[in-house]
Amino acid sequence: MNSPATDSASRQATRVVILGAGMSGLCMAIQLRKVGIEDYIILEKQPGVGGTWWDNVYPGAHVDIPAPAYSFSFEPNPHWTRRFASAPEIQAYMQRCAEKHAVLPKVRFGTRITRARFDAESGDWLIDTDRGPGVRARFFVCSTGPLSQIRFPDIPGLAEFRGTLLHSARWDPDHDLAGQRVAVIGTGSTASQLVAPIARRAARLHVFQRTANWVLPRLDRPYNALDRLLARFPPYSALVRQAWVALLEFGRRGFDEGTLARRAMLRTAEAHLRRQVADQALRAKLRPAYPLGCKRIIYSNDFYPSLSRPNVELVTEPIARISPSGIVTADGRERPLDVLVCATGFDVQHALGSLAIAGIGGRTLREAWAEGPEAHLGVTVSGFPNLFLMLGPNTATGHTSTLLYIEPEVRYAIACMQRVVAGGQRWIDVRPEVQRASNARLQQRLAGSVWTQCRSWYRADNGKVIALFPGFTREYQAMLRQPDFAEYTFG
Repeated sequence: MNSPATDSASRQATRVVILGAGMSGLCMAIQLRKVGIEDYIILEKQPGVGGTWWDNVYPGAHVDIPAPAYSFSFEPNPHWTRRFASAPEIQAYMQRCAEKHAVLPKVRFGTRITRARFDAESGDWLIDTDRGPGVRARFFVCSTGPLSQIRFPDIPGLAEFRGTLLHSARWDPDHDLAGQRVAVIGTGSTASQLVAPIARRAARLHVFQRTANWVLPRLDRPYNALDRLLARFPPYSALVRQAWVALLEFGRRGFDEGTLARRAMLRTAEAHLRRQVADQALRAKLRPAYPLGCKRIIYSNDFYPSLSRPNVELVTEPIARISPSGIVTADGRERPLDVLVCATGFDVQHALGSLAIAGIGGRTLREAWAEGPEAHLGVTVSGFPNLFLMLGPNTATGHTSTLLYIEPEVRYAIACMQRVVAGGQRWIDVRPEVQRASNARLQQRLAGSVWTQCRSWYRADNGKVIALFPGFTREYQAMLRQPDFAEYTFG
């Protein structure tokens, strides 16, 4: 067996390793170049850039945030064709960003990390992959995001299904659903997007709903030539982006009881349901029994109408099991199927913990997060020096663009890197008492909030809210404006 010194010396050396070429990974790479750091590598398991927008190519896939707010502040996009951009458009935007900023030569595509461990003696991360030589890097940026590890439903018989099994994030675009008997398990954001296009092609569609969701109108429209011309004028594009960000922040107030925003959103949701669903029995099935905002809100104009089509059935009877030829519900009825679509989302709780990432003393993230993921400001984890998370625990948002969180996180991480290099030190590590205190404050604010009042991907199995930041965007951005290095130890 090689000694640690020999093992480290045999690896490709770089200053920064970035895991993932999604939005946060690209942002990190671009900003590293802007501060003069060219010595980095991106490890990406897929054959192209895009992250979740490479993975999600299901019919109807689009962002549920207005596109002007879903582009980097430093790279506005005048090419959007709609206010709510489709997945292919977003992936194309990311491809252009990667090409413009010369990121692509730095990416190792088709490469998965198999293990990463921190070497306290050298201050480096030693990273193994399933392809090519290992990597040695001073800094390790995990930018896989919370929506990276797919989750299939835990239903008896799923493995025995003999038809076509699809997950929304592992879609087969070559599979034609025309004339097929299809079932969709799930009625969340993803399902609300793919149900309508499937309903238009399938002979029969069964939509299995465990919990109804709050649905609001999507204020979508196509962008015309004038829109795209004006978008090339920086002051105009900046103003449009700021206006949408401000409106989205108003929507955040809708998560708090007694606010004008909440009353407006509740009235709008009820009016939307009544206007689009004439059948009272169906309407009753679609009316949520939990507070608005507890789960992610759906914005859709075609989900409700699709459920009223003659070839579509909304099933609220619990699923008992999956047979080789269909789905059997608790009442004993079997619905024969050709295709089973699982729109069941991602394992947010174990997304990063599932990776073999070991910090000081060999302690893994899985062990450190036994009671649920946590990090200081969602970026640094005590006991894991020189590791920076993008969109880490408690940095998700139920109301606005993730890019508004990614950009300050990137700047914060780079400031920490620069401090280590400028001080001639090997590593930086957040103090454990600082991390404990910051997370205690978070959980205190989250206690009794709307997000604790139902089951959702925002929460861990033990009920702890692990995904969402409880405040407003400006507050989070202010917290990350400049690292307080008194909160860290250096080695």
